[in-house]
Amino acid sequence: MGWLTRAIDAGGEYRNPLNDIEDGLFLTTGARRAKTSQFWVLLVLASMIAAGGVVGDSTPAVIGAMIVAPLATPIYGVALATVTGSRRDLLASLLLLVEGVAVNILVGVLIGAFTVSRMPVYINPQIIGRTAPTLLDLGVATTVGVAGSFALVRRDVSNILAGVAIAISLVPVLAVVGITLGSGRLDLAWGAFILFLTNAAAIIVAGVVVFTAAGYEQVARERGRHPRRRAKILIAVFVIALLIPLSLASLRTLRYEQWTNAAGDAAAQWVKGTDWKVEYVKQEGGDIVITAIGPGDPPPIEGLRRAVRRNVPSPIGVRVVEDSGNTTEL
Repeated sequence: MGWLTRAIDAGGEYRNPLNDIEDGLFLTTGARRAKTSQFWVLLVLASMIAAGGVVGDSTPAVIGAMIVAPLATPIYGVALATVTGSRRDLLASLLLLVEGVAVNILVGVLIGAFTVSRMPVYINPQIIGRTAPTLLDLGVATTVGVAGSFALVRRDVSNILAGVAIAISLVPVLAVVGITLGSGRLDLAWGAFILFLTNAAAIIVAGVVVFTAAGYEQVARERGRHPRRRAKILIAVFVIALLIPLSLASLRTLRYEQWTNAAGDAAAQWVKGTDWKVEYVKQEGGDIVITAIGPGDPPPIEGLRRAVRRNVPSPIGVRVVEDSGNTTEL
């Protein structure tokens, strides 16, 4: 952590004092009413934008929701309160985070209930891309968390906060949780919720490290506070617990890549020497879809079925979709 401490100290007078950081992250200090109203108005708006963007597969809308959303505030607040030992601020930040998550998911459920018919959830790329978190997501979220914490500590790099907000996948993920819950896809909702927990945990860990390196723990001790070791232990245990589903999901993703590649190779051999061609082979939810186009009748499907099932287990759904719309299960 020495390199990080030196990077923070290099700012000298550009380092934000603890009071300023607390005022920015804790709604219980300073202009409470103004900060509280700002938080909830922005959160509801961001939740609506995110849910609409997810349902409509609109990346610009989803990015806009990330910029507007204030949900990172209580998450960084948990990290800072853990470092400074403020029990009141820790509990207030946790409560605000839980309430914010609940509202975000509820908005997703409501919007999804009326609009999800526009595109089935199992083929919506905005949804599928947020329901299978892996260890890579944990690594990325930790890096983003360090960047965000560093921007809070150093005044001279605060202009990167908008970029950090875009990189942190919080509100859109919770919108996916709500939309998939509303459509009855509990498996997808669980995957998206694990991704949110992964991001939140990574940000908290990164925040604890950066805020400690910035000297805020020592400042708190000088003020008579006692940083809570128990909170740090609980955070560490929580992150370790998350490694189990993330590791399993990483293994599942790897296996699906292998199965999809095997199905693609078999499909290429299936159309070889004919006027048909394979347009794409991809994973859709828990299935592998082979899309083929060509004139007249397709080549005999039985050979493709045997070739695919040599490498793809029978519980994994594989289907061939022809340009005529005809679908064959392998």
